[in-house]
Amino acid sequence: MKNQKVQFRIDDWVFFPYEDKFVLHGEDIVIDNRLSKLFHFLCENPDTVFSRDELINEVWNGSILTDQVITQAIFELRKILKLHGNHPYGYIVTVPKRGYKLDATVEKVIEAPQPVIETSQSGVEIPSPIVDTSESAIEQKDNMDDVSNAYANTIELPEAEVNTEVELSAAEPTRTESVAASVPKKKVGVKKRWIAAAALVALGLAVSASYMHVKQSNVAIVSPTDTIATPSYLSLEPRYIHVILEPGVVSDDLKVGFTKKLLELLKTYKDFRIIYDGPAARVAANELKFSASQRDNHDYIEIEYVNRISGHKHLDRKYRVTEEMLKPSMKKSLDDLLDSFSIEIEKTLIAELVDELPNESASMQSALASLGASYHDYTHTKALELIDEAQKQSPHNPYVVATKYIFNVSYMYLEPPQNMAQHLDSLNLEASAKFKEFAGLNKTTPRVLEATAMMALTNDKPLQAKSILQTIPHERRTVFFYILNAKASELIGNRDAAEEFYYHAVLESSTIQVLNLSEVLFFNSDLSDIKKKIETSQNKQDEV
Repeated sequence: MKNQKVQFRIDDWVFFPYEDKFVLHGEDIVIDNRLSKLFHFLCENPDTVFSRDELINEVWNGSILTDQVITQAIFELRKILKLHGNHPYGYIVTVPKRGYKLDATVEKVIEAPQPVIETSQSGVEIPSPIVDTSESAIEQKDNMDDVSNAYANTIELPEAEVNTEVELSAAEPTRTESVAASVPKKKVGVKKRWIAAAALVALGLAVSASYMHVKQSNVAIVSPTDTIATPSYLSLEPRYIHVILEPGVVSDDLKVGFTKKLLELLKTYKDFRIIYDGPAARVAANELKFSASQRDNHDYIEIEYVNRISGHKHLDRKYRVTEEMLKPSMKKSLDDLLDSFSIEIEKTLIAELVDELPNESASMQSALASLGASYHDYTHTKALELIDEAQKQSPHNPYVVATKYIFNVSYMYLEPPQNMAQHLDSLNLEASAKFKEFAGLNKTTPRVLEATAMMALTNDKPLQAKSILQTIPHERRTVFFYILNAKASELIGNRDAAEEFYYHAVLESSTIQVLNLSEVLFFNSDLSDIKKKIETSQNKQDEV
């Protein structure tokens, strides 16, 4: 169809390739044409891995481009999608040693042009219905063209709706008769009127059939507005917290790390579930918004907490996140959040948890920034550099040492080096001495226990790993706790238990992307069935 404009929907995003822009919550985000061409190609081929050379050939027709051009384009697209949205990977996932893929459910939609009003020979205006141009629809329509055209000037068609169905009302024969009577030498008998009606009904069925074919192919005529169902009062879930990260936070690794650590500590005191996007966010009774600001050359994080049940704002306060104020701000913001949620905890207990982080300001800054960078698959190297810097400044801090070990092992399986076994043995030897030192000083924190269990799995000791993991208190269990338990369960042949742990890992992280690391860590796991179940469940929730 001429003038047919294609759009793509991914979650709350709408991509307009013919205008080189994204639209999110009514906000236009214009992008460079080279980025638009690349994202258009990925949208046409979701869940398909393409190497850099394939992207050069397919998107730029083999024009001379360096690998760096592709890398930079991917980086810029991710930055836009992450800066303005809540997806932790910006939808474009790096597949180690192979290339990139768009890891998202893409809905391809067609914006229908406005109906064109035609005038019949009788002077009656006939709206031209929007008819699908698929092969099946054209074939069925062509078979009836002679019949339908013979009567098009004597029967008034109803205005075409979005679904392209054509209906005849009970009053239609009367209207036809009056029109025919007003045109000399074109009187239509009863028999001809019935033939005309039958032709239009057949045409309507053909159009409807072609519409169903299009809908099954995930192509739909876009409606002017999409209405989002408002959750009922009694559907609000008090344990859910919808977390909104404003662009100024998402684009800053330090602020992301500060936020993630703060939420982890908050969950220590109550069984909260953190939600970043998706259908569950709509029923969350609590909303936490994190935004960034600057004053007098100092960076701040502003935290707003609104309870959606009462509509009352319980917290609206800024906290300095400059190097020397990180630990005091972490303690104060955690204390304020607990008070806002009416959770009474002694301040000494709050201080104990925060004090697991390094005392050295520069080290704490590097550690939190490393945590923030670890949430981007394209900044893993930066995360390693930052946590290494933190350990240089705080060589005896259990959190920093254990986190460095976890990051290094994870990255080693994501990007396997040559002589991997040798590198792993060297890493284990160094970390093992540190872990024994912490045990002797009674500093075996939950983070150290996770790292120790990870070391056991690198040595194919799943039972030992499970035994270590069970000593971690329930309220201190993180995403890694569930991933490690899942891999250990697979090693001992308990696939059902593994699936349950993977499911908890997805819930804990609020993203299916966590399974990408799980698939390659220690050994290859086929998690396609689990991904399919989760995606099917999400699609059903979206339909409700």
